[in-house]
Amino acid sequence: MAKHIITIGREFGSGGREIGKTLAKELGVECYDSRLIEMAAEYGEIDISIFRNVEEKKANSLLYTIHHDLANEKTGYGLPLNDMLFNLQSEVIRQLAERESCILIGRCADYILAGRKYVHSVFIHADMEARIKRIMQKYEISQKEAVSMIKKKDKARSSYYNFFTNRRWGEKESYDLTINSNVLGIDQSIQVLKTLFSLA
Repeated sequence: MAKHIITIGREFGSGGREIGKTLAKELGVECYDSRLIEMAAEYGEIDISIFRNVEEKKANSLLYTIHHDLANEKTGYGLPLNDMLFNLQSEVIRQLAERESCILIGRCADYILAGRKYVHSVFIHADMEARIKRIMQKYEISQKEAVSMIKKKDKARSSYYNFFTNRRWGEKESYDLTINSNVLGIDQSIQVLKTLFSLA
């Protein structure tokens, strides 16, 4: 099989992470999600705990504090923590794209790898009612709590994506393909992407 990479952006509660993980298993490739922050910290020779609260968040006054003690050739000089992490994750993502087929979830991977012929960008979304039901079941919380969690997570992802790219999170113009997971279903969504991934 030729090298192909699928980047997955997703609304919270749409099942995007599950789709990516399952697809990777079926194809026999790696799926990179939260592991990217650990890889970025290792690559930049930074303690992982420093980046834990920065992941997928746009800049704020605290994160914009310049950490000169962490600066090196890989992190960059005179940068706030979130910019350091974004730069490190971007380099790790580019290295992965050069060496293997894989699934990349979030982290603006579609933007970072833009222009590469073997990269397919996908956005997974779902109707709010389906997302609420999924989150209520997954976390065993009330409908009110699920709605609050969804809004908070979506806002964070949108702000992060819009801050670091020249695109708009969730808008169809930003991706090669968008999938409504509660219309297709999780299994069928996986099969659609599996077909895409295997294209020559």
